[in-house]
Amino acid sequence: MRIFLNLTLILVCFLAGYAEDIYLFLLPPKQGEVVPFTIRLRQPFNFDQEKALGNNRVAALSQYAPLYAYNPDRAAEAAAQFQALLKKIADLSLQRTSGLKDFSQYVKASYGLDLPEEAVKKLFRYRDLKNLMDGILTLQDSILQGKITAEPEPMAGKSTVEVLYPKPSGVVVVPAADVITLEAARLTLQEKVQQLFWQVDKGIRDVVLSIALATLKPNLTYDPEENKKRVERIIQRYPSTMIHYEAGCVLVPFRHKVTENDRLLVSSYSEELERDLFGKAPWILIAILLTAVFYSLVLEKIIKDEWRKDPPYNLFLSLLIMTIVLLKACLLLTPLPLAALPFAALPLTLVLLQNDKISAVWTTLTGAVLVTLFSGCSFNVLLYFAFTGMAVVVSLRIRRRIHILVASMAIGATNAVLFFAFWLDWTSLLHPSSETWIMKLTQAFNPEFVQSLGWTFIGGVAAGPLSIMLLPLLETGWHTVSTFRLSRYADLQQPLLKELLTKTPATYQHSMAVAYLAQSVGEAIGANTLLLRIGAYYHDIGKLANPRFFAENQAGKNPHDDLDPQESARIIIDHVINGEKIGRGTKLPETVLDFILQHHGTQTVEFFYNKATKISRPNKVSKKDFQYPGPKPQTVEAAIVMICDAVEAASRSLETPTRQTIENMVRLLLVKRVADGQFDECHLSTGCLAQILRTLVDSLEASFHSRVVYPWQEKQKEKVKDLPKKAVSA
Repeated sequence: MRIFLNLTLILVCFLAGYAEDIYLFLLPPKQGEVVPFTIRLRQPFNFDQEKALGNNRVAALSQYAPLYAYNPDRAAEAAAQFQALLKKIADLSLQRTSGLKDFSQYVKASYGLDLPEEAVKKLFRYRDLKNLMDGILTLQDSILQGKITAEPEPMAGKSTVEVLYPKPSGVVVVPAADVITLEAARLTLQEKVQQLFWQVDKGIRDVVLSIALATLKPNLTYDPEENKKRVERIIQRYPSTMIHYEAGCVLVPFRHKVTENDRLLVSSYSEELERDLFGKAPWILIAILLTAVFYSLVLEKIIKDEWRKDPPYNLFLSLLIMTIVLLKACLLLTPLPLAALPFAALPLTLVLLQNDKISAVWTTLTGAVLVTLFSGCSFNVLLYFAFTGMAVVVSLRIRRRIHILVASMAIGATNAVLFFAFWLDWTSLLHPSSETWIMKLTQAFNPEFVQSLGWTFIGGVAAGPLSIMLLPLLETGWHTVSTFRLSRYADLQQPLLKELLTKTPATYQHSMAVAYLAQSVGEAIGANTLLLRIGAYYHDIGKLANPRFFAENQAGKNPHDDLDPQESARIIIDHVINGEKIGRGTKLPETVLDFILQHHGTQTVEFFYNKATKISRPNKVSKKDFQYPGPKPQTVEAAIVMICDAVEAASRSLETPTRQTIENMVRLLLVKRVADGQFDECHLSTGCLAQILRTLVDSLEASFHSRVVYPWQEKQKEKVKDLPKKAVSA
């Protein structure tokens, strides 16, 4: 199982790092498609916009259709000018001398034409002038129905132009060929007038035609300012700068519809990935492999010796796998920044599972390395996750569920502080200036930075609920128990403890005394004191089945006097088996049941074994019939309860409990169990045994301390001395 979990951890971490790359390689997103998950950078990336967008910008500018504004009043303006001209001729024709001169000046001022005096005279004498002008005006109207411009330069090389009509029509795209120049329009008018009014006196016709040509104005006007803005928008759509993206930045968010720019950005990133894929992927795999191997060696060579037992390898590996899967899901299904990942759920869950800080530190550091390898591959990312995890392991002590809320808020605040610290430019701050500080303060109030800081805080707060969700899975699957669940059994009002107090009060007092000694020892050597106390409370619940067969509960005749030694030994040994049955019936956690099964290990019930050897020949007595079924203590906590159980029971038989006698007793009990190999499977070191010896001697000496003798007790002693010896013995 351990090898399988290690291989799973390596595979899951590697696939987590290259999930987006595999998707981009096999199914690159097309424009208009919706991406199934967030595509973010696993490594820094420089996006050369000129290289990626330059051709598109050139194509967009070449396809740009210039905008012209349409003026529908040109025909009306020409008609008004012709009417004004007719009225002017009518008024001036009455003035024979000055009229001709005034009209010439009027035409020059209004139309910029110099008319010969003879031509003006003919015009004044021409009786059908109004019909001629109406006919020319009709031709002019027909020409103005088209699109005329005096500024054809922007249309050069364009196939279409955009014409802005008055509301409600708006902008209409028309072929560039439909737009004619003002010169072409005037030439057309001239040709049509000459063709239709050939019979009119050329001198009169040419004068009216020149005036008509002057009144023919373009109905399309080119707006240079508006067109400049439109061109700038195209250029802005296809910028030409070099953009640097940090590792972890989002390229395309979850469920986003791919635009043209998104496609170009992803394509550029994919090209760089293809160049580096086979170069970096093996190194990433090797880094993940070495991390897993190093972590296993730490568990085996360091934590195992420090814990004095086999660490829960499968639990740690499973928790790492679950953490990687959950954090990768957060990266794929949200556009949140890396700093918002609830990585603190890993160390928080370890704290809640009552694992020691050494294993929690190493597991958290391993998790930080693995998460960095598949998320950012950045040293800053590694430091951020490592510092966050260390802060949780070192500072948090959680005993109740309400503490999770406080812990989550503290984690969120820690994340925010670390995020702000990594955001600061410490190089520039080492050479402070007013401009540097003002710029940094300004950036700190940037909405984008404030939003990232807020998500970072929320990510820390989310670690608490996430760890609560993980606990039931880990407790069920890996033979472990959380602080919350364990704390329920520390309540002395538990029905099982109340039954123990009611039916076997002496055994109950013995269990409480063992709990006191075990907790003292646990505090001295750094063991799990909560687990020790609870294990001591329940270690002898099997005596509920036959309470009168145990010495502390006997009053009067000993029932073992009438039993065969082997039968007595079976009853004594059965309190371990019965304890397991009672514990399972009341759904005690497996970790507590372990104390019931292991607190006697595989020791021999010596009193009845020796009694049996005296009754029968030693070679006919099987020692296995007088041994507890075990197993031997598998954890240092189970070993402590075994020692404290024996010491507490033996201490009751001390007649003179001096420090020396107490120490001799404890030392003897320890030596016997060491010689019997009872601690071979829990890695209890000699240094710990020495500390246990000192702690137990100190605790027992304190419990046996001398008391003040009251005066009435002194008088009673004197009376007893004066009594005859026979009276005393009676």
